[in-house]
Amino acid sequence: MNPPVIFCHYGNSEYLRYTLQCARLNNPGKEIVLLGDPTNRTIAKHCGVRHVSFEDFNDIDEIKVFDSVYRLVQGKLHNTMRDGRDWVNFVFRRWFFIYGFIVRNNAKGFWHFDSDNMIVEDLSTHESKFSAYDCTEQCDGSCMNGYISGPAVVKNYIDKINSLFQRADFLREQQREFDVSHPEFAFTEMRAYEIYREENQIRSIKLATVIDGSTFDDCICLENGMTMEGTRFGKRIKKIYLAPGGFFLCERKDTCDTVQMNSLNLSWVPLYLFQLVLDHSYRRGCVSSQTGPFTGRTLAVAPVPFEFKVRYWIDLVDSYLRGLLQYKTRHLEQ
Repeated sequence: MNPPVIFCHYGNSEYLRYTLQCARLNNPGKEIVLLGDPTNRTIAKHCGVRHVSFEDFNDIDEIKVFDSVYRLVQGKLHNTMRDGRDWVNFVFRRWFFIYGFIVRNNAKGFWHFDSDNMIVEDLSTHESKFSAYDCTEQCDGSCMNGYISGPAVVKNYIDKINSLFQRADFLREQQREFDVSHPEFAFTEMRAYEIYREENQIRSIKLATVIDGSTFDDCICLENGMTMEGTRFGKRIKKIYLAPGGFFLCERKDTCDTVQMNSLNLSWVPLYLFQLVLDHSYRRGCVSSQTGPFTGRTLAVAPVPFEFKVRYWIDLVDSYLRGLLQYKTRHLEQ
């Protein structure tokens, strides 16, 4: 089975339509799956993505155990509520949903990304890079994301999660740390993954490792050895180049070599950057014959950098006008 691409998301965040469209556009031969809720079923259908409800997996044995042992362990300054839900519970629980899906659909290997990741390359061309590993990692090595070799890796992970919630001494140690040293922290799936990797001797590699001249973005707001630049919206982000043919490049800070980006993690940035990335992805196949193949070092045609200041105001005005038009259209139809 061709490894599917899986996203998990509750709610209907504005950026979701961009990430789903981008994944669908750049992976025409793959099944793209959104594990979600009723609020995002329509947008999944609109983007040509398979929608599967979280509720379909509430009956699996492992999630029943989780529901019986889970408890929130956090510091007094940590805010676990997002959109009226326990976010910490969800980031654990999604892995049980993922496990239920891959077992019922007989998926072997698969890809999983947080829902604000723009997939800008065909993932099937990169799977052989990770054949020697159980999984890849994002979040600077603190979370299991990217390519995952099969259901056994996820099964052992969720079993570890359930086990950790039954270790009274472990949970007391976590709470003591949050009370004394890190009141803004909570025990999440990221720390559970780190323990799982250590105790189960998981063979893993960071997804942001540069292999054959390309890499996956850990987060656009993190340097990861790449050149950074300031933006109109106040954050420093990786300096991204829009290369001919719909490619995205970064520049290594130490060597100034260019690196092709296979994904862009757009956490904590404005919506117009999602639109910009999607727009440039649609240029795939429009590369000049004079450009030549990408070598991982240079392009025959110089890439074009993001023009943040100008683009910001163009998109801001455009977004306002489109919103005004939609508002007037709705009222005319009533």
